Amino acid sequence: MRKHLKIYVDFIEPAPKWRLPNPYVFLPAVLVILALIIMLFAKLARAEQTLTLTASWYSVESLKKEGTFKYSKGVMANGELFSDDAFTCASRLHRLGVLLLVTNLANGKSVVVRVTDKIGIRFANKRIDLSRGAFAQIANLKQGVIPIKIKQIK
Repeated sequence: MRKHLKIYVDFIEPAPKWRLPNPYVFLPAVLVILALIIMLFAKLARAEQTLTLTASWYSVESLKKEGTFKYSKGVMANGELFSDDAFTCASRLHRLGVLLLVTNLANGKSVVVRVTDKIGIRFANKRIDLSRGAFAQIANLKQGVIPIKIKQIK
């Protein structure tokens, strides 16, 4: 009777010359690059932002009628005293200190104003209020509300 020999051969794979690096090593760098790209696009979008809406005007007399002058004693949100003739505005959409180019869509006149105040929650339909002096530069005060285009300058 013949006996069969069984031979087992173990093949040893040679070690690879190179390996893929651990993907978690590059993850922080990829996240930082993505964050920088998002911030760049956000800044570009904000710089070119132009809004079309309506504007009204306000003065010391109108603030007294609303009752807000007595409460604030004429001090705006940025700490300055309100002046009717200053080229300022109150805005719900823009942060304090921002310069805005406000253009009257009816006649094309423009004025540069600085945001010095915020519009309160009570006035839900208002988006921007120009001071009397700024409004008078681009429209007749008797109009009260005008269609405008706003472009953020700085």
